[in-house]
Formats: sequence, structure tokens, C-alpha cells
Amino acid sequence: MSVDQEIKMPSTNASNVIGFGLMVVFLLLGGFGGWAAFAPLAESSVAVGKISADLDKKNLQHLEGGVIENIFVKDGDEVKKGDMLLKLRDVHIKSQLDIYKAQYDDALALYARLVAQRDSKDSVVYPDELENESIKQEQDNIFYTTKKSIEDEKIISQNRVVQLENQIDGLESLMRAKKSRLESIKEEILEWEDLYRQKLVDKLKIRELDREQNTIEGDISQTASEIAKLKEAINETKNQQLLREKEFTKQTLGELVQAKSMLFDLKSKILSVEDTLLRTNIVAPIDGTVVGLNLHTIGGVVSPGRDILQIIPQNSKLIVVAQVKTSDVDKVKVGLMADIRFSAFNVQKAHVVEGKVVHVSADSFMDEKSGMPYYEAKIVVTKKGEMQLVDYGFELVSGMPAEVMIKTSQRTVLSYLVKPFTDMIARGFNEE
Repeated sequence: MSVDQEIKMPSTNASNVIGFGLMVVFLLLGGFGGWAAFAPLAESSVAVGKISADLDKKNLQHLEGGVIENIFVKDGDEVKKGDMLLKLRDVHIKSQLDIYKAQYDDALALYARLVAQRDSKDSVVYPDELENESIKQEQDNIFYTTKKSIEDEKIISQNRVVQLENQIDGLESLMRAKKSRLESIKEEILEWEDLYRQKLVDKLKIRELDREQNTIEGDISQTASEIAKLKEAINETKNQQLLREKEFTKQTLGELVQAKSMLFDLKSKILSVEDTLLRTNIVAPIDGTVVGLNLHTIGGVVSPGRDILQIIPQNSKLIVVAQVKTSDVDKVKVGLMADIRFSAFNVQKAHVVEGKVVHVSADSFMDEKSGMPYYEAKIVVTKKGEMQLVDYGFELVSGMPAEVMIKTSQRTVLSYLVKPFTDMIARGFNEE
């Protein structure tokens, strides 16, 4: 072998090594590029939230509010339907109820008395529900006093009519006597006129009888007029009595209507106050667990309409209520899958539980702490996620914090790497 050949050999070996190295690099780049071009990469929207009971969760509020007399439960207590949770003071309500019941008893007794007056009964029949004897006695006194007054007026009117009728009888007897005397005088006049025609007597006696006839006829007319006046007085007395009876009946019926209306009004008020009194005992509407108790002080005030506590039903399905950024809401849709992580479980390995978006709010909310707007998303644990919870030994509790990664889309690693450059180029063209 010549010296020249020995000198050239290392150059050939170096070229081979370089070529091999380049080939390896190109293969790696090509493999990575192929993998980057086709390997899927999930794009996610990250949201924070907490575990909450499903829609069956019961929020307890109080319509009127009040002052706390006693608290019987605390957060985490298991309760049965009908169990006492809180007791509000009821002294004022009971006092108001007693007033309405007393007024109702008065109205009930009044109504019974007016019915007896309307129907001209001999006594008042009270309903069985009225037990207050003093009220009954008071209405009985009014009833019998009124009844006696009416009967006395009727007796006075009847006596007046009898007196007038007796006067009429006397005048009619007098009139009959006068009429009889008148007939007798007329006969005497005829006889005396006959004698006068025979010239046996003078006309003096005839004139005397004529004067007496005229007097009697005048007396008869006056007596008839007096009888007519007495009959008119009788009719007037009877009409006045009838008018008084009608007026009394009308007044009784009017008072009956008012008493009936008063009864309905008081009954409505009693039912309303009884309902309010019943609500001073705040009881559990369902079986479940007490959470979110906002009141802890005896003598504290319960505001009307504000949440007092919540009860999570037994075996209630738990969901994750998460706050989605307003910038991501256009990508978060119902039906998207999600990965849920629970930071409350102190484990080294990051356990992921599968979930699914079942609701996205139509409008945004404002976070009271941060003041930032957000949309509310509800994520339910899937069947697979439930099995994962069992495998991990996790037991979810309402209020537990959670981190949710909602899988909004799929793209390749390559598109993810080049996206900043494509976005920059697009902005450059837009600026031009």
C-alpha cells in the first residue's frame, strides 16, 4: 500500500460517519415530524369548581323571617323528614292568633243571634265550636232584650188598635140609634103633614121635627166621619207596626251579611297566622344531610326569603359545578368529555376521573370574591368515572373542590407547534 492511499483512508471513513449521522438525524426528524403531524393532542378548557348535589338539593328559606329561639342541627347532620331543624320565637304570633280567635268567637256568637232573630226563634242556637260561655251569655241578653222590646211594641200597637176599634163600635152603635131616630122622625113628619093638610094642626110641629131631622142627619155625618178617621188610625197603626218589623228584619239581614263577611275574613286571618305559627318550627322536608347552615346564634335574626340551610337528599347524585372562563364559553358545549381532578384527596399520583358536560349556563355570573365574570358548567361523573372512583377509593362529598379539564377539541402536535407562527403571519397580513 502506498503512502498516498494511507493518507486518503481517514477521509473516506469520516465521510461515512458524517453521512450516517445525517441519515440518523433526518430519520429522527422525519419520524418526529410524522408523529407530530398525526399524533392527536387534546385541547382543553380548564375550570375550577366544587362538588354539589344535583337539582334535588333543597334550599330552606323562611317567608316572614324571625328571631331564632333554638338550633337543633349542624352541618353534616343526617336528618329525617319532619325532624326539627330550627325554632323561631312565636310569642307575638300566638298573641295575634289569640286576638283573632277571640274576635272570631264574638262574630260567631253574633251570627248565631242574628239568625235566631231573623227566623223569630225563641232562643239562640250556638254552633258546637263556640265554647266561650260568657260570649254566649252576652248575646243571649241582647237577644232576649231585643225580643222583649219588639214584643212590647207589638202589644202596644195591638192595644192601640183595640182601643180604636172599641171607639168605632161605640160610634157605630150611636149611628144606628141616630138612624133609627131619623126614620122615626121622618114617619112623624109624614103623619103631621097629613094632619096639617086636613087642617087639624098648625105647621109649627112640622118645623120642629124638620129641625130635629136636620140635626140628626148632621150628627150621623159627623159620626161617619169620626168612624172613618178611626179606621184610618187603625190602618196607620198597623202599617207602622209592619214597617217597624220590616225595618228590624232589614237591619238584621244587613248585620247578618256583615257578620258573615267578618267570619270569613277572620277565618282567613286565623288560617294565615296559624300557618305562620307552624312555620316557626322549621323542619326537614326530606331525608338527607344538612349543609350550608348560615345561622349559629340563639337570638339571631332570620331574614325573610334568605337561605337558611340546604339539605342534600340521601343517595343524591353529586355533580361538579365549575366556573368556565368567558373566553372559553364558545368552545364549551353540552356533551363534551372532561377530566376531573379532586385536590382534596392527598395522594401522590394524580388520579383523573372521567366526566361529561351536561349543562352550560345561558348567561354569565359574577364571582363575589374575585369580581370576575364566568359561565357555569355542570359536569356529571360518567359510569366509567364512577368505576374509577371505586378503584381509587374516593368518596365524594358536597363542597369538595375540583379541577376540570373540558376537552374542547382535538389537534396534532405539529399544529400546536406551528400555531403561534400561523397566527403571527395572519396578523401580519391583516395589518398590511
